[in-house]
Amino acid sequence: MLDEEARKDVALEYCRRINEGDVDGVLSLFTDPPYVDDPVGDRTFTDRAAYRSHLAGLVAYGVHETPSTPVAALDGEHVALPIVAELRPAQIPEGKFLRISLIALMRIDSTGRICRMQVFSGHTDMSLHAIPESTASRDLGDFGNS
Repeated sequence: MLDEEARKDVALEYCRRINEGDVDGVLSLFTDPPYVDDPVGDRTFTDRAAYRSHLAGLVAYGVHETPSTPVAALDGEHVALPIVAELRPAQIPEGKFLRISLIALMRIDSTGRICRMQVFSGHTDMSLHAIPESTASRDLGDFGNS
């Protein structure tokens, strides 16, 4: 069993790697096969190739995740991590980006790998925002820092 700080570090590492666009690095944090509900009630990934494709799509949309303070459970396995994700999917109008408030609940095994991740967010947790003119010419990953 990993201690609480180690589990919190794994959760934060997930965000760091996704922000770097390191799809293979993110995948290396998961057991094989992964078990990911993203979001709960919509899509479940239990195939490594399918989840890799999903992650690559997020990176292509310029995803940037800003994590808040992770919270560990007393069970020795779980961490809940509030995250604000910003991205620009193809269907979003020009000059706009999508901001999603979510909670990622991760079950982390004794080896430090994520064996299940559930992402909780709903329609009311998503909002469109204008890309600030000061960041419009920079990389997509920089657009939401306003």
